[in-house]
Amino acid sequence: MAINLLAKSRYFLLLFSVFSFLSIGYAQQWEQLNDVPFYRHHSNGFGHEGKAYVILGGYDQLSNEMYEYEPTTDTWTQMANFPGAERQLAIGDDWNGKYYYGFGGSNTEYFTDIWEFDPETMTFTELPSCPCEGRMHPAFIAHNDKIFMGSGSTGNGDLRDWWEYDMITQEWTQKEPIPGARRHHPFFFTIGDDVYVGGGHIFNWNRYNPETETWSEIDNLPAGRVAGTQFNHGDYGYILAGDNYLHVSIPDFETFMRYNASTREWEYLPELPFGSRWAPSSFVIDDTVYFFGGLAFDQLTGEELDDSSMWKFDLLSLDPPTSTSENTESNNPMVYPNPLNAAVLNIDPEWQNEIRQLSLINAVGQTVYSTNDLSGSKVNLALVNKGIYVLRAELKDDSVKTMKLVIE
Repeated sequence: MAINLLAKSRYFLLLFSVFSFLSIGYAQQWEQLNDVPFYRHHSNGFGHEGKAYVILGGYDQLSNEMYEYEPTTDTWTQMANFPGAERQLAIGDDWNGKYYYGFGGSNTEYFTDIWEFDPETMTFTELPSCPCEGRMHPAFIAHNDKIFMGSGSTGNGDLRDWWEYDMITQEWTQKEPIPGARRHHPFFFTIGDDVYVGGGHIFNWNRYNPETETWSEIDNLPAGRVAGTQFNHGDYGYILAGDNYLHVSIPDFETFMRYNASTREWEYLPELPFGSRWAPSSFVIDDTVYFFGGLAFDQLTGEELDDSSMWKFDLLSLDPPTSTSENTESNNPMVYPNPLNAAVLNIDPEWQNEIRQLSLINAVGQTVYSTNDLSGSKVNLALVNKGIYVLRAELKDDSVKTMKLVIE
């Protein structure tokens, strides 16, 4: 696994296979808390009965340290260490009040072990190891008395296999592999009985049905995104931060998104107030998500910064969201014509007084055109090259609309 951290920047790659745009307007925003008393990326943790438990991670740094977080006082307390081997790039997930943690590796070994942590007794129990190849940061989902695990990185490259562990019988079974190419550090979550896996440097998102043991593709809007954090809450799967498939930071407006299984679309949520992070961590206590850690990037100096800030967001403020979803080919588009084969782009009169800033973003994440002078109903794009772009409209109600625009 090779990660060139010094190559990270604020530029990003967008996949333009999506033909819809979303408008989200939320009053709730991120609230900053006290800094965490440690700096680590790739940490893992979960919330339980009003507290959270985090096992510290690292990259080229082995750890088995563990902390408890108390949200009422916004304080951390160091606990007894995780009893397994010190490791890096491990993974975990919670189910039914317990936390399952394992895999990762040392400087010489890739692990296959998994452990069950019971916060009621504060004890770890080692479970049967996976009869598979050891690996770092695979997809790992605990759900419905099962653990689903697959992909990840090894000394011989990435994987795409898929395994099921039955918590009742304590048996591992290999299943049909994850569709698409081999991947590592993908995103994953559950909605209902289904498991979702995507990204990990691969332009491919999939839904897995454990009952039928079948895979099906879903909306690939987050594309090859890698090295973020994720969780599920209610009827949605959420993703936070991360890089694009080239390990380049994603744009701010994509830092907080969720997948709506009923509409089969991704929704943009209030962006992280400090930009994206590489390999951050999150956990949910009651109905609030807490976000911390990861590698930050200073836009002005280009310096990479360890980040110890911590933030929280009230998830109940999103239900129901004030969102709409329309097709760019509908009878009331934001702009027209699309595709554009002339120099002038027209803004639909119903949208003209709603837009505060209009920007055009190319396939490598560069803003090639931006204006806040929308006194007229026309925008001259004669100097913009032919291609496929994202048109981003910041509205006066502080929401954002994005859509695909083709210039021929």
